[in-house]
Amino acid sequence: MKTVVIIQARMTSSRLPGKVILPLGQGTVLAEVLKRSKAIQGIDEVCCAIPIGEIHDVLVPEIEKYGCTVYRGSETNVLERYYEAAKFLNADVIMRITSDCPLINSEVCADVLSLHMKNNAQYTCNNMPPSWPHGYDCEVFGIKELEDAMQYSTLPDDFEHVTEWMRRSLVVHNLQNPNGNERHLRITLDTPEDYEFIKNYYETVEKN
Repeated sequence: MKTVVIIQARMTSSRLPGKVILPLGQGTVLAEVLKRSKAIQGIDEVCCAIPIGEIHDVLVPEIEKYGCTVYRGSETNVLERYYEAAKFLNADVIMRITSDCPLINSEVCADVLSLHMKNNAQYTCNNMPPSWPHGYDCEVFGIKELEDAMQYSTLPDDFEHVTEWMRRSLVVHNLQNPNGNERHLRITLDTPEDYEFIKNYYETVEKN
């Protein structure tokens, strides 16, 4: 059984274009996501699924630098890009992480994966309901569930956000935060203000 992380990334974010290659620590935002994804216990391979197009070419050497796999597909149909990446990897179990979460917690992700495997679950996450900091979000599902999403998705959000059909249609297992509700902490990257906060948080909290 092959278990993979697939990270979706692009250069054309509407609110903060190029955010995934902004500097963070000794590397970039994307580098931090890749390194933390590779550190998740139980993961066999990390892939970054990026769009076809010259503007996104800059991401390829950054992904390969950290020993991760590149897959390229549709920019607008993210679900299709994601599904094709999973098939390309011959994945059985997939963990979804997004590139705007540079401080993703490898141990929390491993716990979500462990919960998924323990329950032989269809879909497992840590944000239904949310209790972890916004930026720790991850999801786990099997290739069959991803195939079903490809077959049965109909809404625009289904194709943009990959797992919307699963979250509506499948039995959900959720990893609750044992420390209580910390959702008020926002450490995801969407705006210039988020970037300034993340840089400060990284230097003052993550590195100490």
